[in-house]
Amino acid sequence: MNLGKRNVVVAAAFPPPLHGLSKISASIASDLAGLANVRCYDLSSRSLTRSPSYHWRRFLSAIMAAFGIMRNARRLHPCVYLPADGGLGLVYTLLLASLARISSQAIFVHHHSFSAVDRRQVLMTAMVRIAGSEATHIFLCEVMERRFRQNYAGSWKGLISSNAVHLSAIVDTPAEARDVLRLGLLGNLTRDKGLHVFLDLLRACAARGVSVQGILAGPAEHPEDAVAIEAARAELGERLNYLGPLYGADKDRFLSGLDVFVFPTSYRNEAQPNAIFEAMSAGVAVVVFARGCLSEDVTPDCGVLIDPSIDFIPAACAQIASWSEDRATLNAAKSASRRRFAECRQRAEIGYQALLDAISGGVAP
Repeated sequence: MNLGKRNVVVAAAFPPPLHGLSKISASIASDLAGLANVRCYDLSSRSLTRSPSYHWRRFLSAIMAAFGIMRNARRLHPCVYLPADGGLGLVYTLLLASLARISSQAIFVHHHSFSAVDRRQVLMTAMVRIAGSEATHIFLCEVMERRFRQNYAGSWKGLISSNAVHLSAIVDTPAEARDVLRLGLLGNLTRDKGLHVFLDLLRACAARGVSVQGILAGPAEHPEDAVAIEAARAELGERLNYLGPLYGADKDRFLSGLDVFVFPTSYRNEAQPNAIFEAMSAGVAVVVFARGCLSEDVTPDCGVLIDPSIDFIPAACAQIASWSEDRATLNAAKSASRRRFAECRQRAEIGYQALLDAISGGVAP
């Protein structure tokens, strides 16, 4: 333990379960460990399913983190890093930020959700006020910070650190020539994350005579979603393939084999999904709703950004049909995706280093 370093409490959800936020929190804690004295408190519920045991585990983990923050106040140069919860769990973020503020610790709040960014909310208003003007708020993109400032005015400091920094480009592999376009969806397969719209898009393509194959990768933990997948497989036959959860090299091979990544998310907390960057890094064209940071991260030459206020399926089906007839345009979109990811990651590296320096006490934001 280096007595000259800042003492940082990281109170965040860590894997398992593995999802974008838990993966990023683990990366930040690991990278900070070389710059500061870091103590981690896991706020994970160990499940994606809301249940009494889920809420009980979250409550207990928050209490443990609260004691850890109060103990940290007795150390030199104390600091607290908190990812802000996107739902009612913000109550826990508010509690922990309150303890950090009354014990005069430096506070860093990392925002990963647009739920309280697009709409002014009482809990977030309270959290911003309690964290105070000396707190630093961390955002995923410029759009996110700009909208947040519109709803939560104050003299607090802001930093931008994109999720792209936590991902690496997938090795470019020559694409095999094929007549059928491969459309993919990766992640937790739920209605909010676009599963049911994806399945309906495959049906629309089939009705239009567009030759496509849909490939799903990820867990379907809710019974209604598993049933929807099985029903679609029975209906679509070889037009739909479900691979289940994929990780590491298997996930990379899945993405590299796609032509188009489809992401019709209606998730109200959507901000900057890792799956989009992963697809772009593999050189895959993207068709997405323009939610959260996607309007900034995905440029029009990478594919299609669809206004969330309009019907996704007709717009997506029309573009996919066009690409099916004009492969040169599709290949140009795929190349643009890979280039755009490289640009995003290069810029993200600068922001991420500024984040680590600020939290560890190296450089003031």
